Amino acid sequence: MLKALFQFFTTPYFVPWVRKMGFLYEAIAMDGRYHRCKHQWQSHFEYCQQAILKAVVKCEQKRSILILGAGSLKDIPLSTLSEQFEQVYLVDLVFLRSARKQAATFENVVLIEADVTGCLEHVFQGKMHCDRSLPWLDKVEEIDCVVSLNLTTQLPLIPISWLMKKHNLQTEAAGKFGTEMVEQHLALLNGFSGVKCLISDRWITEYDVSGNQVDGFDPAWDVPLPEAEISWDWEVIPLAESTNRTSQINQVGATIWR
Repeated sequence: MLKALFQFFTTPYFVPWVRKMGFLYEAIAMDGRYHRCKHQWQSHFEYCQQAILKAVVKCEQKRSILILGAGSLKDIPLSTLSEQFEQVYLVDLVFLRSARKQAATFENVVLIEADVTGCLEHVFQGKMHCDRSLPWLDKVEEIDCVVSLNLTTQLPLIPISWLMKKHNLQTEAAGKFGTEMVEQHLALLNGFSGVKCLISDRWITEYDVSGNQVDGFDPAWDVPLPEAEISWDWEVIPLAESTNRTSQINQVGATIWR
C-alpha cells in the first residue's frame, strides 16, 4: 500500500489527464499484481519476448524497432533488441520508475510518453474523436519492426469507462467507439512498411472456485484480428486475486506480417 502511494505521488506523467483518467493508477495496480502473481505471469512474459524475437528475425534491416504499449518492459527482450537495433523506441502513457531505470542502462533506448490512439485528450473533454495524425511519430524514424504489445483490446477500456461515468455515454455508442479505436490501431500498424507484430488477447475465460467456466468472450470489440500463429494462456487473475471468486485466463495470440 505504501509503495503504491509513493509511486502514485512521485511517478512523472506528461499531461494531467494521465492521472485524472486513471492511467497512472492502472499502471501501478498492474505492477502490484505482477509482484503478487509472478509465478502465473512469468511464462506470459517469456512468450511475448519470444514472439518479438521471432518478428525481429524477419526484418531485412535493423535500424529501429518501435514497441507500442511498452509499459513495465518486463515482456520485452530489451537487452537483445538494444544489441541488434541501432535505435529502440518504447512508447506508453506511463513509465514507472523501475522501467525508467532499466531503459536508462541502454544508450540507444528511447522512452516516449505518448497517446498511441490520438483519442485521449478528446475523450477527457467528453468527445468521441480521434486524431489521425499523431505528433509523437515525428520522433521516430526508419522503423523496420513495429510491435503492439498486449495493447489492442485494452485501448478502449479506460476511455469508455471515463465517458460512461463522466459524460453519460450509452452502451451502444460505447461499443461503436471501442470498435473504432481498435480499427484505428490496426490501421496504424499497417501504415508501417516494416515487419508488424501484434500480441493481443484473443479470448477471455472466467472460472469459478470449482474450475467450471462461468463466462467466455472475444475481447476485440467486434473487430476481427489477424489469425494468431503463436498462442498461449495467461492466468491474469488467479483465484486468490479475485474479488468475485472467479479466476480469469486470457488466450493470447501473436501475429507477424509484413
